[in-house]
Amino acid sequence: MQHDLQDPRQKTILYAAWAAFAAYGFRKTSMDDIARGAGMSRPALYLHYRSKEDIFRSLAQFYYDDAVECVRAALARDLAVPDRLAEAFSAQGGAIIEAMLSSPHGRELLDTSNATAADIAEAGEARLRNVYAGWLTDMAARGAVRLSVPAGDAAGAITAALAGIKGKATDHASYSRDVAALARLIGAGLRP
Repeated sequence: MQHDLQDPRQKTILYAAWAAFAAYGFRKTSMDDIARGAGMSRPALYLHYRSKEDIFRSLAQFYYDDAVECVRAALARDLAVPDRLAEAFSAQGGAIIEAMLSSPHGRELLDTSNATAADIAEAGEARLRNVYAGWLTDMAARGAVRLSVPAGDAAGAITAALAGIKGKATDHASYSRDVAALARLIGAGLRP
């Protein structure tokens, strides 16, 4: 089933679903909860999504599509390398990670993401690695950074480190602190 996220109804459903998942957790959220939050009947919701798993997968896709664009925009800014990385890392987490880590059901939602949308996460992480690798390659060609490993390897280390920080974070404040520290550390290591 294809979902058009330009359709305001689709976005309304996804926002309502996210609010319900954050409030009740994935297991306790029903299609009725999502339909009610979206201001529609349950039968109308089923015209758009077959299940809450389908909705969760669409949320994961939405997250990665947004994260890729936000990281690209942050890396394109005219800032010092550590500051660009800090903005990119923060943008990659975005509001969804903040909401997830602020929810009492955050760990369950992370686990659900791994179980329900692992293929989407794998493809999304690959897209993010490609964005970082392209940026690193471009910056190295201009002499703005010095790479001691191939750009793809550095990008893989960046995305793996960010995933590790997200996986161990207990709250958004610690997540933000750790990604900012990672940006400073990597930024210092990239100085020409």
